Amino acid sequence: MFHRSSSAAGVRFLASIKEGRGLKPSARDAGIDKEVGYRWLREKYLELRRSGKSPADATAELGFTTSRLLAWEADVDRTDDRHHLRVDRDEEARFWASFTSGQSVRDGARKAGVARSMAYRWIEKRFAGLRLDGHTVRHCQTQLRLSEDQARMFEERRLKELRREASTARTAQHAATLSSERYADRVLVAEPTARQEWLRNRKEKYWQLMRDGLSNADACRLLGMNRASGTQLRQNTDFQIPRHTARRESAGRYLEARERLQIADLLRLGQSMRAIAAALGRQPSTISRELRRHRRDGGLYLPRTADHDAQLQRARPKVPKLVSNVPLRLLVQRKLNRYWSPDEICGWMKKDYPDDQTMRLSPETIYRALLLRDDYGLHKRFAVKLRTGRRIRKTRWRRRIGRGSRIINMTMIDKRPAEVEDRKQAGHWEGDLIVGLGSVSAMVTLRERTTQYGIIVNLPKNHTAASVNAAIIDAFATLPRHLKRTLTWDQGIEMAWHEALTQTTGVPVFFAERSSPWQRGANENFNGLARQYFPKAPTWHCTALSTLTSSSRSSTIDLGKHSATTLRPSGSTPNATPSGS
Repeated sequence: MFHRSSSAAGVRFLASIKEGRGLKPSARDAGIDKEVGYRWLREKYLELRRSGKSPADATAELGFTTSRLLAWEADVDRTDDRHHLRVDRDEEARFWASFTSGQSVRDGARKAGVARSMAYRWIEKRFAGLRLDGHTVRHCQTQLRLSEDQARMFEERRLKELRREASTARTAQHAATLSSERYADRVLVAEPTARQEWLRNRKEKYWQLMRDGLSNADACRLLGMNRASGTQLRQNTDFQIPRHTARRESAGRYLEARERLQIADLLRLGQSMRAIAAALGRQPSTISRELRRHRRDGGLYLPRTADHDAQLQRARPKVPKLVSNVPLRLLVQRKLNRYWSPDEICGWMKKDYPDDQTMRLSPETIYRALLLRDDYGLHKRFAVKLRTGRRIRKTRWRRRIGRGSRIINMTMIDKRPAEVEDRKQAGHWEGDLIVGLGSVSAMVTLRERTTQYGIIVNLPKNHTAASVNAAIIDAFATLPRHLKRTLTWDQGIEMAWHEALTQTTGVPVFFAERSSPWQRGANENFNGLARQYFPKAPTWHCTALSTLTSSSRSSTIDLGKHSATTLRPSGSTPNATPSGS
């Protein structure tokens, strides 16, 4: 049977050669004889040379070199695309010269010395070429001086030939898809040579002797091998003895080496991602992620390399990122020394290193490195740089404890309007009370969910429910009605008079679940920022604005942009305005 280089076997063979495999293994995997492979390589080389490429470029694109290149180069200028029974090109040129001068087909054929049927074959061939270039049937009919019946007959033949070629291509693609599984099995279970099997057995025996406690010299002496060979084996594993673990069977969740071979094979055959996914019984997104992760810069997908990389990526336990990446760890330590929060550090790195994925990490990575006992890359002395100052991570209890809240008639957060969640409507506030050292002083913090506008109100005398209500009423008094929609608070006893607050301001109060600070995330983040500038101290008092007096009027502080500080602990000296950090 005559195999063409455009067949599935030819595509597989040429792709395997381009990937760097030898002629014999590529021919064996494609199921052909090596002489057939030489014939396909010659066809591809001549095609590249005739397209204008130099011998060096053609050889590089082919990925193969041989002593037969000199003989192939002699055939570059030789054209053999004409059948041996066809007439010479000069006779065809005489016919076209006569036909384009206005003579009939009969006269042109007589002048060229050919039969009239041959002249019509030439005309039909040119008709197909013009149609391929995009010309209409009417234009071809006019240019070639055809009758309507002749033009219609030529067009029907052309369409029939196109349908036949399309059907042949579909049949070939279907056959190639069906044979892809057999091809992957043939490549995967390729039997090693006797030499390869001997080397593999010797390598296993060497590592077993090393596990038994022998030195490199003793192990090489027992196996009859040179010490340099043992040293080379140890260098390949970074002087670490590999663990003797049995290969685990795949549970079907991850792609296997056989499936990766099928993906590479079907890609060579021009299949789409959805067609590949259907052939493998996988989701198209799985194929898309596989190619996005393991394709090289030139778009080349190497299945064996991809399988090796995937196994390394799945290996556990992984080395923490702050341990393996020294520049990243030093940068995080420098920012922590400046009292930056983990969220600020991660956001800054994403902004300053937009194209460097090695300089990316999540805030949780920093918290785990600081607060967990294991060595995750950061020394525990940097934990005091956090705003909370804690050295360990507290357990978060989600169960209700005690007798419940002493606040009556609470409206819980699940009854809050749905428009509060999307943050598209301004006027929905979150509030809390932060208390100083010994509960001597306190401040009311309010933050709007959409604009992130913050208000801090000083409570210099006490923080009873009456004082908190008065402070919030005073803060909301200057706001327009459309900016006073809802208020979300925790279950602190300072909000015991919430019904009176709603009656005075018209703002309904909703209560978050116990021990659920994430339900008021905007306000909790605001409190953390406020604690950085107003740490716990015996008292807080007004230093910069006369509005923060015993009248308990509100003072607006945009901590998100770090504007001037208006409150400070007693006995402290005012500092310069912090820069954005």
